[in-house]
Amino acid sequence: MTMFTTETLKIRTDQEMDMELKASVHHALYEDAFLGYYEIGVYVKNGIVYLNGHIMGVTSLRRVNNILQSIPGIVGIKSNLVLDDKLILEVAQSLGALEHRYACKFFVDASNGVISLNGIVSDGNVKLLAEQCVAANRQVRGVVNQVCVTGIEPTLKTPLFLQPAIGAIIYFLDGVFGMIKQVVINPDNRCVIQVIIQGQLSEQKQNLMALTNNQAEILEKTIIIPVNLIRYLTANSGFLTIKSTETTCYKDFNPLHFTTPSVNWVPPYPYGPNDVLFASDDRELEKQIMLNPDIEQLNAWAQPTSPWQARASVDIVAAWEDDGGQIIQIAETVRS
Repeated sequence: MTMFTTETLKIRTDQEMDMELKASVHHALYEDAFLGYYEIGVYVKNGIVYLNGHIMGVTSLRRVNNILQSIPGIVGIKSNLVLDDKLILEVAQSLGALEHRYACKFFVDASNGVISLNGIVSDGNVKLLAEQCVAANRQVRGVVNQVCVTGIEPTLKTPLFLQPAIGAIIYFLDGVFGMIKQVVINPDNRCVIQVIIQGQLSEQKQNLMALTNNQAEILEKTIIIPVNLIRYLTANSGFLTIKSTETTCYKDFNPLHFTTPSVNWVPPYPYGPNDVLFASDDRELEKQIMLNPDIEQLNAWAQPTSPWQARASVDIVAAWEDDGGQIIQIAETVRS
């Protein structure tokens, strides 16, 4: 018979209370239609509510505080919420030097930490410098660069901005699916450019043979998917524009092609340091191969972290509806 000490029972009770309190906070924030609920992260420990994420401004912050003060059981509030109006001011000031040097004017807006950058510049280098300048602010969630370059026809399509959640399930058109393990971010604009997916992704014939021979572990593989192949994205799942058999659209994951960010680099909300990779410089990779010719033959593909378990067939539409049926992000537009 399992024995529980008084201290163990107290810890379990504290944890349960924190979970109940977190659920109450989530529900209260969700009920307020004015707030961007999905942009606020909530963590509760010992009755203290910790808030992270992005909101529009002081009015939103007051609403959050009023909501939390109405919830019984909260011992304290620790807020790390970033205000869009404050972020706009910081970014605009940081661009001042570039505007003076290159005789141009940038226009800045923000939506839940995503900076929209507009203006007209003389060449593409200035456009990139502006993007990098904004991305240097660690509180910026991402930069949507719509600056026009003189003499170049502007594109009418809004640049893509998506932030797939770590652990989200991603579905191919044929029902095959995997789980997002990490994301690849472009440090120049802090935007996700690829997702690293692990799951049952080998060909169906291979799957059947492996199941017959009880070789379940070899069925899982890890691949890289460009973020522009995501059609819909909800809080917990995503849906691609391709079938799993369209292997020319994605590649196997090779850790040699990626680096981890420096300890001083702060990932954009909602990611943590272990969630993000950078794409390696091709020239740096070539140097590694020259120093060690065998590196090309190195079997460095990521291995599954746990044995594969047989799963029931998936109804994509039903799964989407079970996930709330709410399109949190649409690939063609920037979330407002």
